[in-house]
Amino acid sequence: MTGSIHIADAHGDTIRTWDTVDPATIREIEAVFREAQTAGRLVYRQTGDGRGEQVTLDTWNPEEHTELVVAPRMAGG
Repeated sequence: MTGSIHIADAHGDTIRTWDTVDPATIREIEAVFREAQTAGRLVYRQTGDGRGEQVTLDTWNPEEHTELVVAPRMAGG
């Protein structure tokens, strides 16, 4: 099973991929999660009804959550 994580930042949209049969790619995505957390960014996935749901490294299932987005925290006014 493969998946991708889209990282939206000042450099644009960077896409990183993983394959569940390749542990090295899973570790790379785990590092993306840690970097996002350190930078105060959030990771989301789109649910079946079109809403977004936050995903953490503890809740991430690489076989189930195959399309992720890393985005900055938004502040409302």
